[in-house]
Amino acid sequence: MNDSICGHSFAATEHAIDTISRRMPGSPREEVILTRLIFHVQPLLLGYFNESLSVHDMNETTWMALMVLYSRPDQRINPSELSEALAFSRTNATRVVDDLVARGLIHRLPCAIDRRRTYLELTEQGLTFIAQVMPGQRQRLRDLWQEFSSEERALLESLLRKLLARLGG
Repeated sequence: MNDSICGHSFAATEHAIDTISRRMPGSPREEVILTRLIFHVQPLLLGYFNESLSVHDMNETTWMALMVLYSRPDQRINPSELSEALAFSRTNATRVVDDLVARGLIHRLPCAIDRRRTYLELTEQGLTFIAQVMPGQRQRLRDLWQEFSSEERALLESLLRKLLARLGG
């Protein structure tokens, strides 16, 4: 996607960076551009997926919570594990869980061994919902990345993983 297609121009940001680089010789222009591009792309990427999920009255955050549960062999997880897996605050995780419970997509189960603990588990309705929505989400991913070769995707993944490791994630 170029600036005119996505509707959000990076040109103004790049112009500001170039101006600062001229005013302050020695500025790390390339590093600033890379960082700002990532910041610029992230909300657009989130919006791209939220657009397709909004027809289900859902957002990407809630969808990813379902995906984490779905990925478990028994589709069950401890709430704190879900929070950690998604890098959510406990408050945000509770909000997402409450929403999914209210929709009937997951339920809370008490732990038989420790009454202080609970588990989250997908319901049959949740499994059916995932089966209905997953094909569209997969197609969104294919559409998004179709302009990138396998080599480009592998390189981008490698570079982003390297950046993630550098940031301690």
